[in-house]
Amino acid sequence: MGDNMLKKILSVISASVIMMSAVNVSAETISEEYSRSYVLMEAETHTVIRENNGDKRVKMGSFNKLMTVLLAAEAMDRGELSLETELVTSEHANSMQGAQIWLMPGEKMALGDLLKGVIIGNANDACCVIAEKISGSEEKFTELMNSRAAELGMNDTLFTECTGYYGDDAQYTTAHDAALLLCELSKHNELTEMFTSRIDELKGGEVQLVTANRMGHRYKGSVGFKCGTGPSSGYFAAEGARRDDICFVTAVMDCPDEDIAMALAKELLDIGFDGYMITSPPIPDDLPESILVKQGCAESVRLAVEPVGNVVVSKGSAGNITARISLPTGVYAPLKKGDKVGELRLYIGKRLLKTCDICAAEYICKKDFKNVLSEMLKNLFCF
Repeated sequence: MGDNMLKKILSVISASVIMMSAVNVSAETISEEYSRSYVLMEAETHTVIRENNGDKRVKMGSFNKLMTVLLAAEAMDRGELSLETELVTSEHANSMQGAQIWLMPGEKMALGDLLKGVIIGNANDACCVIAEKISGSEEKFTELMNSRAAELGMNDTLFTECTGYYGDDAQYTTAHDAALLLCELSKHNELTEMFTSRIDELKGGEVQLVTANRMGHRYKGSVGFKCGTGPSSGYFAAEGARRDDICFVTAVMDCPDEDIAMALAKELLDIGFDGYMITSPPIPDDLPESILVKQGCAESVRLAVEPVGNVVVSKGSAGNITARISLPTGVYAPLKKGDKVGELRLYIGKRLLKTCDICAAEYICKKDFKNVLSEMLKNLFCF
């Protein structure tokens, strides 16, 4: 199939065909043609499975709203808000343009309904009401957005407002940063029903909501998220799905067409579920229980290794994980409990999967005159 024909097929492909497509196009091929960047990441370990220009800055468009949703969910976790909390619409929120649920100044609406407006309807006015409730103003909320992004390791992301509609030229992110946000959102099961809803309504049926994210209610195991664009950005698809004990998220950024973005997102999630698994390797039996201490008040120190946790590997390869222990023949006192003395490295072939610190499991003081004298007296009386 020639490149021109492939472009024509992908540009007109319908949503239903995307979900059930028999056209076998690799993620790499689609990306080379259409997507500036993408990342496929396992949500628990943040393991990157596939990426293309994952650290390249792109305009985020309405992806911005997912940080607003996350901060609302975290406010509920802290007990500051609930889905039933009524929020009041300000003049500023009422002035929002673009997608909206037509909130009037002074109008009250429950946070749960406002979140439906944001998640399903992409509503800018609802987004602003939530932002003002959490931080007092949109400006202060934007500061919170950037602060939370930094905490999540989104080191190449900038938010300038809460909707993605007004600050499109100034705001940016990367596919890798976007995936980190999706990993955090995937923890909030209370949002899954909204994220995967196809339609809903507000104000007694006066406002009809229809999602643009067709994958949310069609992809097996979907936990939802969002697709969309912005006034000057390309199309994006931010998707996640959980099956059994593993969750994958993918951020596909800056595509020329929504259908192409969603086709690539589906392809990437399929790659994750078809080819990878999560496993927890055991601590090797030959890890020493202790090592020699030099110039210490004890001859040895007990060892502890930090929890290995889970790692992501290709299906069928878990039995090929090998461990390499790096420890000195001895360490010098003093030692505090938790001091690093070595490393446990896990590999598949030559690929490093994970590094775990090996630490002192107890305090060992440095031998001084009192210790030496005490030891001499002890030996004397024992004799």
